[in-house]
Formats: sequence, C-alpha cells, structure tokens
Amino acid sequence: MASIDKSNTASNAAGNVAKILFLSLFALALVVVSVSFAVHHMRIGFEKEYDRILIDRIKVDAANAALAVSGDEIVNDPSAAAVKYSAILPYMLMDANDNDYSVQAFGLYNYSNGTLSVLTGNDSSLLVASSIPVSDWLTAELAPYEIKDEYLYHYLIPITDSQGNVCALLELSAKSSEIETMGDKLESVILSTVIVAVIVAMAAFSLQYVIPPIIMLISKKNAEAKL
Repeated sequence: MASIDKSNTASNAAGNVAKILFLSLFALALVVVSVSFAVHHMRIGFEKEYDRILIDRIKVDAANAALAVSGDEIVNDPSAAAVKYSAILPYMLMDANDNDYSVQAFGLYNYSNGTLSVLTGNDSSLLVASSIPVSDWLTAELAPYEIKDEYLYHYLIPITDSQGNVCALLELSAKSSEIETMGDKLESVILSTVIVAVIVAMAAFSLQYVIPPIIMLISKKNAEAKL
C-alpha cells in the first residue's frame, strides 16, 4: 500500500512538473511575442517622429542658409565665393550634437551652362545633386527639390542672382541610419531583460508546486526507514 501511495505521489509530482513546464513555455512565448510586438511598434513610431523632426530642421536650416548665399557673388567671383561660404555654411548647416544619431552633409554648387561644379561642401558620399538631372530640380517655380529614401534625405534649393537667373544650388543631406542601429540594440536589451525576468518569476512561482511533493516524498522515505 505504501508503494502505491509513493507511486501516486511521484506521478502527481511529475504531472505537476509537466503542467508547470508547459504553462511556463507557453507564457514565455506569449510574453516574448507581446513585448517584441509592442517594443517594435513603439520603435517604428519613434523613428518616424525622429525623421519628421530631422526633415523639418533640414528644411529650415537650408532655407536660412540659402538666404545668406549671394548669387551675384558666385557669378562675379566663384573662387572668392567658395572661400567665403566654406567658412560660413558649416556653422549654419551642420549639427555638431554627438547624440543626434544622424550624419549631415552640405554642398554648394556653381551652376553654369547646364552643369554643376562644387564650390564647397563635405562628405561627398551623401551628396547627390551632381547625379540628378538638372531638369528635376530646375523648374519654372524654382521650388526646393527633395528626395526621401529610407534613412536618407536630400534637400536642394536653387539660388538665383539679382537678375533672377539660377546660378547656384545648395544641397543639404542627412543619413539617420544610426537611429536604426540604436533601435536594434534597444530592442535586444529590452527583450533579453524581459525574458530573464519572466524566467526568474516563473521559476520562483513554480517552487510552490514542486517543493511540497518533494518534501512529502522525503518525509515518507524517512518514515519508512524508521519502521
């Protein structure tokens, strides 16, 4: 009879362990999926808002800088204009904030006879004006021309002289791919933290179902040993 009781107790303990294991795995999977979805959704929203703010700032900075550039100076003496705006434009267009999570570049071009030539600028890998057909940005309205790609943004403003003729082009470009890298790291850290926390909580919670049967078995073994 004692043998049957021991077998039943062991069977119940094994059943409890199996249930706990199944429920723990199910809960863990549910938590991981839920947290992953929530974090990713919040990350996408943050990145969209960040890009919107970045683009708005680029438009304002480029518009202000374009007002400070004299088309007549570029027409009359391109070399002198290049020296002058090489000293001025970096302070007007470049964001020196290390925590900005974006890389910016600017270019000022001389426009003559249907072609562009660089007067001043930086980080040519981000600048695209020279590779864009003139007809794309040189329109009758002389409106700013923009190109939006994933984590890349280019803003081009035609500059005119006192006669109203287009003589230059100002480009301000930005790459915000660093925000994606930060998002990947943040998602990974949050998800890892949640998984560890859930595992620890479930392990602690499971003890109340595992320990009593073990204690009962030990007590019965001790009792049988005394008989």
